[in-house]
Amino acid sequence: MARGSVFVPIHWNDQVASDARVGAVVNPVVDPVSGEPEFKHTPVRVDKFHVAWHGFSLSRRAPLLDGVTYWTRVQGTQFVRYELAGRNTLGESRVNVALGRALFGVDDAHADWLEYEDRAAGIYRAVHLVDDRIENCVFLSARPELPAREWLASLFAKDRLDEADRIGVLSGQPIGKGADTGPTVCSCFGVGRNTICTAIREQGLKTAADITACLKAGGNCGSCVSELRKLLVDTELARLNAA
Repeated sequence: MARGSVFVPIHWNDQVASDARVGAVVNPVVDPVSGEPEFKHTPVRVDKFHVAWHGFSLSRRAPLLDGVTYWTRVQGTQFVRYELAGRNTLGESRVNVALGRALFGVDDAHADWLEYEDRAAGIYRAVHLVDDRIENCVFLSARPELPAREWLASLFAKDRLDEADRIGVLSGQPIGKGADTGPTVCSCFGVGRNTICTAIREQGLKTAADITACLKAGGNCGSCVSELRKLLVDTELARLNAA
């Protein structure tokens, strides 16, 4: 995006985010023929959105969002993902546990509920299992740095988590080296950043077209091609710095 410009999706509504209706922002002026509003000609002022914590949840049904300041909903194959943020500070253990359980309505004291907490760093993580199958998980942090979502999302396709999955689930990453594909870059073909960077290094890829030929990434809608080009540059810079 060019400096000084603002982008807002026009097809979102209150079903996919807490504050997503661009119609509440744009001028109430429409084209006399098409009825199209003045999306591109509305002056706006952007202010920083201050929150005390960031997080996300993955679950087989929508969480209860009372007390969550901001949320965005992303539908997965066997789960729904919510990106979360709140203005209430992450508190002591009982407060954090109550927040995590309240998101999913888990009030059974004997539930298979795994959790990790670092109060000094402002981190809370919890995973709810039912019959050794992942049902819900939530990751909260006072900082925006959070685990990648892809591996955690893949666990919802499993009928049962094995011991290695249970060990790695609270860290948000698998135990085996190289198993995490990284954040998704190409949504059309589900190709992650780590997969692309590894292919660039090991296959000697030089152009976005090379990446497409190798991994299919960028070969459908093409919206990720600019990011592929950036990964080519970033990977080459990392190689030169390590040399």
